[in-house]
Formats: sequence, C-alpha cells, structure tokens
Amino acid sequence: MTVTQDKKFVVTHQGSSISLYCEYSGTTATYRVFWYQHKPGKGLELMGYSVAEKDQTMENKFSVSWRMERSEAKKASLQCDKLTSDESAVYFCAFLKRCYTMDTITTTDDE
Repeated sequence: MTVTQDKKFVVTHQGSSISLYCEYSGTTATYRVFWYQHKPGKGLELMGYSVAEKDQTMENKFSVSWRMERSEAKKASLQCDKLTSDESAVYFCAFLKRCYTMDTITTTDDE
C-alpha cells in the first residue's frame, strides 16, 4: 500500500481557503483515515479521523475551522475555508487497515 498527499509545500495568505487531498493505492480493504497537524517543537496532534466512507469525526479543537471529507474508501480530504497564521504547520494523513486482536488468559489452580 502507498499513501500519497497532493501538496508538498503550500504558501498562502491569511483568510484563504485550502483543500488537502490524500489517497492510498493498493487492494481495496477497509482502512481508517487519520489527519494530523504537526507544529515545530510539538508532537503530532490528531485533527480528525474516518472509520468508513462518509463517516468523519473532527476533534473539538479543529472542528470550528477544519472539515474532513471521505467520499471514497481510498480518498480523503481536509479543508479550511479561512486560514489563520495559527494554521501554519505540517499536515499528515495516514491510512490504517482495520485489524482485530484477541487476548486469551488461562488461569490454573497450581501454585
């Protein structure tokens, strides 16, 4: 699987709008999509995620300015209609294959 983002470096003005696009190539499967913001000197901050097409959740901090769309399983976008200087950052998208695990614990009476 390969994940690609359409924009590598963007310079724009405050008040402008922007759309960032991300997609993966590979077998069609159920993948979760995550968008992260990274500012200098800070860790990655989760902005939002999608567990299925047309099912997006934005973190409260970002839900006022940003929105996420996922109209197809392999594609996602992140939009901001009115950029501020606070949005200057690096943005990452990630696709994670849905996987399930199970733990088994067995106890005995032996000491």
